[in-house]
Amino acid sequence: MRRQRGLVGLMGLAALVGLGLARPAAAVVTTEQSASILVFPKVIADGTRDTIIQITNTSNNFRYAHCFYVNGALTNPSLPVSALNPPLWTEIDFDIWLTKQQPTHWVVSTGRLDNPTEKNCRNNTPCVTMGDPTVMSGGSQADCCDAGLDPGHVPPVVPGFTGELKCIEVDEGGVPVPGNALKGEATLEEIATGDVSKYNAIGLKGFDNNDRNAVLCLGGGSSDACPSGAEYEGCPATWILDHPATGAPDRVVEQQPFCTSHPCSSVTTNITVVPCTENFETQKPPPVTLQFKVYNEFEQFFSASTSFTCWGSFDLGSSDPLANGINPVFNAANLGGEIVQSFVRAAQGTPVGVMMVIEETHRDDFGNVARNAQNAVTSFQDIAGQDLITLPIEQAGQSQ
Repeated sequence: MRRQRGLVGLMGLAALVGLGLARPAAAVVTTEQSASILVFPKVIADGTRDTIIQITNTSNNFRYAHCFYVNGALTNPSLPVSALNPPLWTEIDFDIWLTKQQPTHWVVSTGRLDNPTEKNCRNNTPCVTMGDPTVMSGGSQADCCDAGLDPGHVPPVVPGFTGELKCIEVDEGGVPVPGNALKGEATLEEIATGDVSKYNAIGLKGFDNNDRNAVLCLGGGSSDACPSGAEYEGCPATWILDHPATGAPDRVVEQQPFCTSHPCSSVTTNITVVPCTENFETQKPPPVTLQFKVYNEFEQFFSASTSFTCWGSFDLGSSDPLANGINPVFNAANLGGEIVQSFVRAAQGTPVGVMMVIEETHRDDFGNVARNAQNAVTSFQDIAGQDLITLPIEQAGQSQ
């Protein structure tokens, strides 16, 4: 098994991940099947990038979901994260409902109105924001941003939003249920250039023993908080990232005829993480320490660590404090190689599970920039302990 960390195994798997053909995540989470909890770890609407959310009801029955935006932007975005400059951890909740087999979508920065009188989207009509007066007044131009049957009112996020979206399947009264009917995707768009990258929402399947209260039990056994045991599949204990070393050249670009002076390209990698344990009642996110075991293509071992609260987005190997860089060990010059396999897990004493996505940025010397978001993979049956999602009682269909 150790030999799989060699050059052929790493480059082959990295190539498959880039093409979306790598092995699926282990049974503890899913990115390809429907589930009862959807987690979108990386949602951005900061004026430079925006996000399109897509959610589909895969069942033949009416389905409901209660969703939370969690704003992980820093209190002062112009300063590095610190104890004096923590993430905001403010949340916006809303409900959506979907008819059988219905897909829906919305733009995060503008949200989506529940407007039964809006006109159908016509071919070759550009997407118009919902603030356009010709659309709001029922003008001739259809709003293709909101094509299809509305899922209910989806609010816009606040300006400068960087955070996550979590949607939990519920019944008509807002009580969590294990329907396993939801599947989702997120598309991140660079507003100025139109460049996009896309990843699948991370799903947790629900179990029939769900006691349908405000505390959702992810994995683990019976406990005071979870007398019936696990109500949803558990979060992974370890995420496996296959990615280029920071500053390594893009080998596809290097082979092009216009690249006459090598290297003429470089790749950087960003990871975005959120904790599996979240308390939406107290809104007091716990700190999480991440540990990294890093192997280059020669099977040489390195290590690194970092911490975050609420939401973390880190440029691997960056020295820029505003990019929350993690340890220069990820740089190609320090690794002595171009391909990396990183094993990431929460340290002992912190919440035992995290959700994660990875995004590569490819640049060349001619000013071209393109991003590629990916779902990481997990170790098979490597399940963390018990995580809890605590909903406000009144939002879980229950009274005080």
